[in-house]
Amino acid sequence: MSARVIEFPEQGIPGTLVRYTEGGGEPVELDARGPVALSSGSRLVYVVDATDADGAGEALGELDRDALAAALAQLPSDAFVVADLSGATDAMVRAIAGQRALRTLVLAGEFTDEGVAALGGMPELADLVLESPRFTGAGLDALAGSRTAASLDSLVLSEATAFRPEHLRALSEAPHLTSLTFEGMPVDHTLAGAVLAHLPRVAEVSVAERPGHALAPAVLERLLAAGLCVNGIAAPPEYAALFAGAAAEAAPPSSADAGQGEGEGEGENGGEDEGDMDGEEAPEERGVLREVVEEDELERLLAGPVPVLVGLTAPWCGPCAFLTPVLEDVVEARGAALTGVKVDIDRAAWAQERFAVLGVPTVLLLRDGREVFRFSGAATRRRIEEWLATAGVPGGTVR
Repeated sequence: MSARVIEFPEQGIPGTLVRYTEGGGEPVELDARGPVALSSGSRLVYVVDATDADGAGEALGELDRDALAAALAQLPSDAFVVADLSGATDAMVRAIAGQRALRTLVLAGEFTDEGVAALGGMPELADLVLESPRFTGAGLDALAGSRTAASLDSLVLSEATAFRPEHLRALSEAPHLTSLTFEGMPVDHTLAGAVLAHLPRVAEVSVAERPGHALAPAVLERLLAAGLCVNGIAAPPEYAALFAGAAAEAAPPSSADAGQGEGEGEGENGGEDEGDMDGEEAPEERGVLREVVEEDELERLLAGPVPVLVGLTAPWCGPCAFLTPVLEDVVEARGAALTGVKVDIDRAAWAQERFAVLGVPTVLLLRDGREVFRFSGAATRRRIEEWLATAGVPGGTVR
């Protein structure tokens, strides 16, 4: 039995409409035309490229984009939970702003602050991506104190080359905003200062570094010293300079040097590609890491003289299956100089709260009971070895 029916225009709307069921089931692509029946628990994802939405290889004209905006504006306010609009105009942004059930909204195009200012009434929105060279950030001012600001968990600013850092103050009272990402735009001391001054609750900053937009070591040190997790790595303030220096030493060669000398064609990890795991089976674990379930057992290890590398994992976590054997190699290579521990957060419910961890895999190095550094997500052995060396843990051979 259908829980509800959403009426799309009889002529349909361009783009891709996908239905999925929370809790399981394969996603199903639907025709965004006429009545669409949804069962209980079903949700809709809408993706459209308005620069080529007719599939004919030609960009939509202004009238077609206006028609798309008008069609979106006529839909029920709870039609989608995810929307991804490329080629977005201000009219399209204003139309999608009427979707009150959206949890994720990705906007890319030539929209301006006027369009962004219309996004204030979205009480479920957790993740917002804004990609426009015409967006200065002034549109965020209209979101200050709004229902959208109250619900936002993460914000991505991409290719926003006109963005002015002072506009981040509009999000200073966003109670749940903890993750901020900058893509294709320079993060200098001015922008870093705005993050630290106006977004006290932000815990994680990501910078998609590109030629001309590399994160300067001094800026990285400043963010780390303030207690932020930057590009997956976090360290106490006293280690900020060490890790910023290590990041600078490990930085890939500039584009001018690309292809010269040894290692031509290799990535920044000397040929170890972070994405090599795609399509591969996870290597088998060898039991090098000690499995810990009880917090008391971990406390006994932490009280000893040897640093402890703690890997937080879960059986349902795909990246964890690839990372765990890497951690085994790292720990095994360092012999008696390092103790390795694996904690399944499903079996050890205390672990997430103890280490303030939101997701897995997360790896922490602890010495004398104090955290030296942590990182989240997958990482190569070379990168982990570099971090351990920076932290002064001896031994191991970087491959």
